[in-house]
Amino acid sequence: MPEEAAAAPAAPPTAPATDRHAWTDRLWGSGHLLPGGDTEALRLAALLPLSPQTTLLLVGAGAGGAAAAIAGARGTFVAAHDASLAGRQRAAPPLRKLARRVTLEPWNPAAPEFRPAYHHHALLLEPLRQGGTPEALFAGLGPALRPDAQIVLLELVLRQPAARGLDRWCALEARGLPPTEATVSQALRHAGYEVHVTEDAGPRQVQAVLEGWTQLVTTLDGEGQGPAAGEAATLVAEAEAWLLRLRLLREGRIALVRWHASLRRG
Repeated sequence: MPEEAAAAPAAPPTAPATDRHAWTDRLWGSGHLLPGGDTEALRLAALLPLSPQTTLLLVGAGAGGAAAAIAGARGTFVAAHDASLAGRQRAAPPLRKLARRVTLEPWNPAAPEFRPAYHHHALLLEPLRQGGTPEALFAGLGPALRPDAQIVLLELVLRQPAARGLDRWCALEARGLPPTEATVSQALRHAGYEVHVTEDAGPRQVQAVLEGWTQLVTTLDGEGQGPAAGEAATLVAEAEAWLLRLRLLREGRIALVRWHASLRRG
């Protein structure tokens, strides 16, 4: 289980993104890539005025877990987008029963483009983990939203560019360096968004990570046998990635920030 005081294991080969889902399903819940699973997805969605008459643009949808949870609990239509082909393929079967409420499509982080003027609100779950820039993201998001749209953005930001372990963590998560908080906030304002609330969501994620790993280790112990060699290597890489994320969060070298904003028109 990742603990911030533990020493990082010897560097294993970086786990291919396509191999992560079996473990993230067990850590966070089926179809989720982020800690907290259904509970966290619904907590974030509760900040938006969703109803069965609204359509939510969900960016960073993972393998469909957040979309299924939100559509099921709130009754809203969910237009989900994820850049990972492996994630979308994994999500397709479980989302079939929600086909009238949920769609799952790709998106291009370098040049985001969504159905124009269609979505009432948007929820973005660490979208920059998949690439792109804040400026490109918000420029592509605006034309997709209706008047008076609100957005909730959850994203990692960089506090110390030379932080120990940062390069290794980025490699394990197959991502580039996060932007700074100021860069994200400035890009939001430049694209016409009015920021109402910012929140440090890091402590909540740290707690969810520790709970998820504790439960997984307990389950594996109860099964009486460890994972196969290939699965074990992927699990070790996954554990190292989360260990490094926790350490960087706890040391204040990165932060997880939640923005709540609305799109200004005119």
